[in-house]
Amino acid sequence: MSSFDKAISRFGAALSESGRAKPQEVSERDWVLVLRLAEQLFLNPTRTSEDLAGELQLARQELIRLYGIMKNVREIQDAWTFESPLRRRISFLRRELLPENAPLLISLFQGDVCPPNQVEFHPALHCNLRCRACPNCQPDSNGDWHFIGYPELGEPLTADRLRLIQDVFLDMGVESYSFGGGGEPSLSDLTLSGIAHLRERSRNAEISLYTNGIFPGSWGQAECEILVRGLNKIRFSIDAANAWEWSQYKGRRSELFETLWENIERVVAAKRRVGSPTRIGASCLVSSYTSSLEAFLERARNTGLDFCDIKEIETCYGEKSEYKAANLADDPSFVELLDKIRSGFFSPLDVVVDDNLQRPNDRSMAQDLSPTRCWVSIRGRMLTIGPYGELHPCSDAANPGSQYRRSHKDAIGHLTKFENLDELKGEFATVWSNSLARRTALSRSACAYCVPSHNNYNLAVEKLYQDWQYGIMPAEQPFAGVQDHYQVSRGLKR
Repeated sequence: MSSFDKAISRFGAALSESGRAKPQEVSERDWVLVLRLAEQLFLNPTRTSEDLAGELQLARQELIRLYGIMKNVREIQDAWTFESPLRRRISFLRRELLPENAPLLISLFQGDVCPPNQVEFHPALHCNLRCRACPNCQPDSNGDWHFIGYPELGEPLTADRLRLIQDVFLDMGVESYSFGGGGEPSLSDLTLSGIAHLRERSRNAEISLYTNGIFPGSWGQAECEILVRGLNKIRFSIDAANAWEWSQYKGRRSELFETLWENIERVVAAKRRVGSPTRIGASCLVSSYTSSLEAFLERARNTGLDFCDIKEIETCYGEKSEYKAANLADDPSFVELLDKIRSGFFSPLDVVVDDNLQRPNDRSMAQDLSPTRCWVSIRGRMLTIGPYGELHPCSDAANPGSQYRRSHKDAIGHLTKFENLDELKGEFATVWSNSLARRTALSRSACAYCVPSHNNYNLAVEKLYQDWQYGIMPAEQPFAGVQDHYQVSRGLKR
């Protein structure tokens, strides 16, 4: 039995005792319909309401009434959150459906200019690894791998200019920030000062760092404490279970694998020393080099990490396919590993496996949506500031490899007015408003690549948009607008 089929079986078991889950005031007929709807949304949470209504021959108002029942049945909500093979879509739906987001969603669907709600900074111009499937690395004719550099756009950002940019968004009320990039963020002096400034200005900001973990040799205890005092989350991209695999994939000598783990241990120790709530995690890309995900997870748990992501490789225009692993959904050892994950074998480590890794090749998703647009860019969910102050619709478009393949067509503006904060605010407001038409015209087919999290977000918001057009408001959705387990595990507060 595949991991996908096992998930269906667990869902059925969770709701089989209908007498325990069914509210007394709900009729038997309604309960049968509720369970059918719940199962369909368990298998594909982004299936449109119009499609569901047509299959079950329900009027829109009757569907809304049944949604109201589902929204208040804890067993259904928990099954979606913890057992769905598409749990990240569930998480995005829940977060967008938080009550305070409803007016903004309607404004978004009506075509208004909405302020960004998450900003990522790409401060570094270089990277110290040469990951084989990375869109920012390419081999030359001699087989030597090189980093595709950013196009030079004048003077790179300084610490003062970065602080001004951060103040623009802080004053707008943006609370979610991250540091990442095509370059390794720890190589830039802007990263630590940028984290410290955001935290000094806002105790409520959600701040994350995505790093390969090969820190500068000058970093010591003080730098690690800046990280854990300022960040809500730090994720190390490890991508291998042992030194040989890491060296083959990362393009660097195997000795650095232990340097990476030593750096992780130093950050974990700093967290414990200062009593920080920072969530520290790791990711592993399932590539053709990956042999033992279990060994990776065991070391992560024993090191004291809080979470781990098992991710599928995504490449520009599908190139470098040789580095992608074969589909694992029907692999008995992978199914066994998923069983261990769900049973809590790696506890207290929270492990999340990419949706696509759990879906068998022959599992049709005929009702899956094709997003009509890129909601990530329209919503400003991942507005990205490049190392020269350039603005990109998302972090994928900002990467130099993506820019190279798109002939540098993806920037939506460039911040240059650093004389004072008011002028910079005005410049950003103009660029953001004027770029709406372009951001609305973006689609998956026009992008070099789209990481799974962005694709899942687009699917989630597209479902809400099509339902809104059908006449179902965000508050009438069956998914409770609450912070779910995935969000909590990432140190997110909203």
